[in-house]
Amino acid sequence: MRYHNPIIPGFYPDPSICKKGDDYYLVTSSFEFFPGVPIFHSKDLVNWKQIGHCLTRKSQLDLDKVPCSKGIYAPTIRYNPHDDLFYMVTTNVGKGGNFYVTAKDPAGEWSDPIWVEQGGIDPSFFFDDDGNAHFISNARDRGVHAAGFLCAPIDLKTGKFLRPATPLWGGIGENAPEAPHIYKIGDWYYQMIAEGGTELGHMVTIARSRELYGKYESCPYNPILTHRNRKGDIIQATGHADLIEDNDGNWWAVFLGYRQTHQYFHHLGRETFLAPVTWRDGWPIINNGEPIRLVMDGPGSAVQTLNTNYETDFTTGIGLDWVYLRNPQDGACEAGPEGLILRGNAYTLSDTANPAFLGIRQRDLSNQVEVDLTFSPVMNYEEAGFSIYYKNDAHLDIYVSRINHENFLFFRKVVGEIHHEAARIPLSSDKLTIRVNADKLEYKVYAIVNQAEIYLGKALTRYVSTEAHELGFTGVFYALYATGNGRSCETEALFTRFSYQGFDRDDTCL
Repeated sequence: MRYHNPIIPGFYPDPSICKKGDDYYLVTSSFEFFPGVPIFHSKDLVNWKQIGHCLTRKSQLDLDKVPCSKGIYAPTIRYNPHDDLFYMVTTNVGKGGNFYVTAKDPAGEWSDPIWVEQGGIDPSFFFDDDGNAHFISNARDRGVHAAGFLCAPIDLKTGKFLRPATPLWGGIGENAPEAPHIYKIGDWYYQMIAEGGTELGHMVTIARSRELYGKYESCPYNPILTHRNRKGDIIQATGHADLIEDNDGNWWAVFLGYRQTHQYFHHLGRETFLAPVTWRDGWPIINNGEPIRLVMDGPGSAVQTLNTNYETDFTTGIGLDWVYLRNPQDGACEAGPEGLILRGNAYTLSDTANPAFLGIRQRDLSNQVEVDLTFSPVMNYEEAGFSIYYKNDAHLDIYVSRINHENFLFFRKVVGEIHHEAARIPLSSDKLTIRVNADKLEYKVYAIVNQAEIYLGKALTRYVSTEAHELGFTGVFYALYATGNGRSCETEALFTRFSYQGFDRDDTCL
């Protein structure tokens, strides 16, 4: 088959995969966004559909005042045939640490958390042939190569270790060892990790042992995946992988990477990629050691049907791929027969809080988005509109607000401590369409008022890139929002259409 990478485009990093029968399930990180840990289903590894989230209740996921790029890190999903349950284990950074939840049906409700005392991030489960469960994370000092990753047998009912954790293989000595996964393949236990940091130096390395808690030998072909010396490629920072064997005996790896817009810049976030795995002298090698490409060949006959185009009027509810910024306030966001109503609270997009916000990931470098908004504020400084949102100090906003008892249409750029008002136009109507045309280097912003198109300006995509700010782990969202800028809004904002067209994929390539 021939397929496009990334298989799940947009901000979907740190993928982990498992299967039960003919069904594959995949989860990714979600950080400060709610619900947490999106979960996807596939029958063929290239066509994925989101079926829900693992963390949908505040009792599972407390994000109150969580800073940008904190919250939920690097989940692992595993199916345990010994109790016929799915396990998702992850870390809520700064809000309790490592925990896991379980479900009989991955698309249904997941349990409340079971907490694990061991620290670190990127926890993983390994279920051995004898039915015993083992927990591993990078809890040891990551600055000490020999420290390794702590692993211990665990009681799945209580989250308590059955004996003290011991360190396993610590990698090949690169910085930031993380993302440990253990596999039993034949007579060998394989421990695969990520090293080099989740930036340009990212990589995947692996070791093996005849015994789970024995001495691990490092693969002579390490790293088995990296783009660290391919700075001219569009795909960068490949790493943080998970392995899966399909029902035909073929092996695959899912992993993160990002698409750079020009050298060193990226703004869509880290995305989920797929590559075949070949075996060399008993070692798995991802894509036979060759670079990862946007169009790949692999075994099988599946036909990829990925289509990022999307339109909704919200009258039938809010789709699974929409998220809130931290735990939403009650009543702030409501879908109904007229469309989506946002009731602005005191918080703004620049606060480390939970404003009235509903966002969907930007999934293509080249795309067009349109939003129909009805909003006529009656109090000064009430505002509502559309945001190209990366984080609280990196967002581009097209909005309606009332200043000195007159309503205006604004285009604002927030880049670090700079808040630049790029356009202010008197507004004579309470109805308008916001349009954004994006390519890999810039956003061009328009409004349509009384059937007349108004050009508001443009902004460089690097303003909302990871590299332009303190290191972050998320990506750009297209967000609908409302705020009273310090007080609750008296006027509701009504969104009656959201339309997204993606242009990155040419179906003739398939």
